[in-house]
Amino acid sequence: MTRRNVVAAVALAASVALVLSSCSSGSGGNALEDYAGPPKGVTGLPTAEEPFASWLGDGKRIAITLFGSSGCPPIVSRMIVGASNSLQATVEKIPDDKVCTADYVPHTTVFTTPEQVSTTSDVSIRFTGKPTITLPAIRP
Repeated sequence: MTRRNVVAAVALAASVALVLSSCSSGSGGNALEDYAGPPKGVTGLPTAEEPFASWLGDGKRIAITLFGSSGCPPIVSRMIVGASNSLQATVEKIPDDKVCTADYVPHTTVFTTPEQVSTTSDVSIRFTGKPTITLPAIRP
């Protein structure tokens, strides 16, 4: 390969990487952290054992809390932006052959708030096979 071809190949690879990173920037993504229990530092949590979402760090992060077995916790593996007030969340599938405990406890997954999501309006979070939840807007 000539020097000119090598330079062209490197430039093409860099361009492709830049395009791919700009397509995925701020559009959702993978979890920052995942842990047993309710969201850390959040007060006024719902009393019912139903899924809910919370803003963390003044809206910089979103915590999604689902209820299920502590042995097979419901983990949100990915979140994708549908609109400024709509997210689609994917919950990891629990293998059919896994034995789970019979308790019902909260499990929280935390994401960075995507740039396109507005903290000043309610945000709908849709799940496949689960009810849609609403993340209330941050009120001044």
